[in-house]
Amino acid sequence: MDSTSRKLMKELEEMQQTGRMLRNMSLARMLSLETGNWQPPVDLYEGKSEFFVYFDLAGADRESLSVTANEHQVRVSGRKELTAQKAIAGIHQLEIEVGAFERTIPLPAAVQVDGVTSSYNNGILIITLPKKRKRGKVCITISAGDK
Repeated sequence: MDSTSRKLMKELEEMQQTGRMLRNMSLARMLSLETGNWQPPVDLYEGKSEFFVYFDLAGADRESLSVTANEHQVRVSGRKELTAQKAIAGIHQLEIEVGAFERTIPLPAAVQVDGVTSSYNNGILIITLPKKRKRGKVCITISAGDK
């Protein structure tokens, strides 16, 4: 890898770290004022013909998850609980979010809702949303009129 590519990769890594830090500091993510629920972190990627939305839901039961999409947004809701330990006598650090959650992600372009798929593996929910195809030119046949 040449020096320019290394420098570009280093800058990209720094941008990712800064972005994650700012997301984690977001008041809207820490506490949704509308619902009182917490919001899981999300990454949104764009492919040539689809969008990929990754939800970090480590510890959430797949059966509690609900995914709803329309042409312009995708919403995920559910619940995450931790197994209570009877031997706990005190708490020294508390960072893992638990309870009900809901997060709606606006999409950069319209999607084809009948082709949306999702999978949940190792705590990551991946939603694949195919982009809505733009309609091109249409040839219209001219029929003979009544005389």
